[in-house]
Amino acid sequence: MNIDFFEFGEKTPPIIFLHGWQQNKKSFSSLVPFLYKQNQLYLLDLPGFGKSDFPGKNFNSFDYAREIIHWINQKKLKKVILAGHSFGGKIASIITANNPDLVEKLILIASSGIPETKPYYPYLKFIPKNIKNIFSSLFESKDYKSSGKLVSIFKEVVKEDIQPIFSQISTPTLIIWGIKDEELPLDFGKKISHLIKNSSLKTLEAGHFPFIDKPEEVAELIIDFIN
Repeated sequence: MNIDFFEFGEKTPPIIFLHGWQQNKKSFSSLVPFLYKQNQLYLLDLPGFGKSDFPGKNFNSFDYAREIIHWINQKKLKKVILAGHSFGGKIASIITANNPDLVEKLILIASSGIPETKPYYPYLKFIPKNIKNIFSSLFESKDYKSSGKLVSIFKEVVKEDIQPIFSQISTPTLIIWGIKDEELPLDFGKKISHLIKNSSLKTLEAGHFPFIDKPEEVAELIIDFIN
């Protein structure tokens, strides 16, 4: 499977950035000016996004992780630093838990991986299907509505609970979260930090995309963590 990417800088260890759902390799471009002199940077298009190949309909987060590991091996990269945002954070966590010798350090930015339960979810089963269809827009997330051909994959990955995966991670981990994040509130970051024993949670005055809201501050956190 072809995975498209941007590459910047030359110094090791390399940092591999995995973007969130409905994003692409340009998602992290705001960090490049602050990091490319310190490290080699790889900004990837996950399968189905940007210019990378489209995955099979039955893909899940573990399949994504497998493809990224294959790409890393093809590039002959060793002792990498994985950085993942939202959906990309879940993939990075799976890779790290299962390949501790490959990943030297892990950076999670507003990572998914703990399913969000809305207060009304338990009651949806009591709503007649024809009524539910009329008001479906009220129950469907922005990511679901814009998933297009990836909708079957989205339905699968959004249900995945990788809390046991987080608990398996012993790799040094930096967790970055925006205190104004409305998509994945800070409580999720606190739960993940509690599960990953060797982790540090840093918060910023930002939303779901701290590296866009506060790129220089995020870059400083990353540089300090790597050093």
